[in-house]
Amino acid sequence: MPRAQLERLKLSPVTWLALDETVRIKDVRALGRHYKRIANLLQREDMHAVHALMDETEARERAAAAGHHRLERWRERLITEGDAALSDFLDDHPDTDRQQLRTLVRAAKRDTERGKPEAPRKLFRFLRDAVDAGAAEEDTAADEPDSEPR
Repeated sequence: MPRAQLERLKLSPVTWLALDETVRIKDVRALGRHYKRIANLLQREDMHAVHALMDETEARERAAAAGHHRLERWRERLITEGDAALSDFLDDHPDTDRQQLRTLVRAAKRDTERGKPEAPRKLFRFLRDAVDAGAAEEDTAADEPDSEPR
């Protein structure tokens, strides 16, 4: 885990020393013994906080994987179904540049038939950016206070 996440655990100085020492160890067997030592030290710490951090990290990774798979399904639908999937995507994400999306879908279809991966990758990146931009707009809209009723 990144150090910033581990710092939320408020570990003892002895545990921090052991964690910092890990980068110096190169031998595989010594590293295995060192991991056992860290596990032993972690058992002496507040395990509820450790488990909560691990659960939070796993949930974030699952959400990221689900989002990635959702984008892959959109890409496949756009390539295989064409205009029907295009209109569905634009209904879900109305701020998306229609012309650029159509151009990328055509190029992805062409490259898929030729066995080239470049255009489908560009389409995936475009879809990811469009979905991320829509999510960012939803977050800012949720943060703004509602106008007062008349």
